[in-house]
Amino acid sequence: MDSRLAPLLTRAESLTRAEYRVLAHLTEHPLLVGNITVRELAQATFVSTATIMRLCQKLGFSGFSELTWHCKQLLSDTPPQITPVESTPDVFPAAFDAFIANYQRTFQWATTEKRQQFAALLRDKESFFLYGAGFSWLFADYLSKKLQVMGKTAFISGPGDSRNIFLSNAPRYQVFIAVSRSGETEQVLDKARIARNVGMTVIAFTRASANTLAGLADLHFALYDEAVHFAAEAAGVTSFESNLVLLMDLLLLEATG
Repeated sequence: MDSRLAPLLTRAESLTRAEYRVLAHLTEHPLLVGNITVRELAQATFVSTATIMRLCQKLGFSGFSELTWHCKQLLSDTPPQITPVESTPDVFPAAFDAFIANYQRTFQWATTEKRQQFAALLRDKESFFLYGAGFSWLFADYLSKKLQVMGKTAFISGPGDSRNIFLSNAPRYQVFIAVSRSGETEQVLDKARIARNVGMTVIAFTRASANTLAGLADLHFALYDEAVHFAAEAAGVTSFESNLVLLMDLLLLEATG
């Protein structure tokens, strides 16, 4: 976010999720100010032009033109300068290059076709059910919060919830997103099978090696995992988790950019 637009966020307490998404989009993409129409902004943030006009009024502006003018005034201030830090040959840890190589492997598997499929689902569907077990729940929760900021209905569940919770709620959702490093966790597989049976589209994030969940998914995103065996996932630190967050953010950025 451009810090010069931060004052706008102080007025955001009464905004709806859709209105806040529009405001966040502008603060994160300051180069759009003055170069995007209200209709283009509505399309980019999956809202109506009426939503943007209500946002302008809640922020104290008569319309989109006045909001744009105010943003330009804020952006005309000189941004604070960051003092560069002199780099040395050993500034990065030894694993840095290996982690970068692992990210590149994963992104090669996230083909243009797969990313376009994900973007289409994000554009066309409104309700998402996310599931993760153990450590994977944290990343399913991260993605659910991102979807909620975008104005989507996103429900997060894990092994702590009874099976009946999923059975009762599944028909209300259009897309099931499962996060499982191994792709073999039985609770996750059980929910994925139910999701398929009730007609939900199944998206899976798992390690790249062959696994059962990947076979159940309509759209599978494989992540490079340097761990020798999935049973070792709880021990030690690998690039898998950071890889997963990077991939999720890349998909969301492309889908909403």
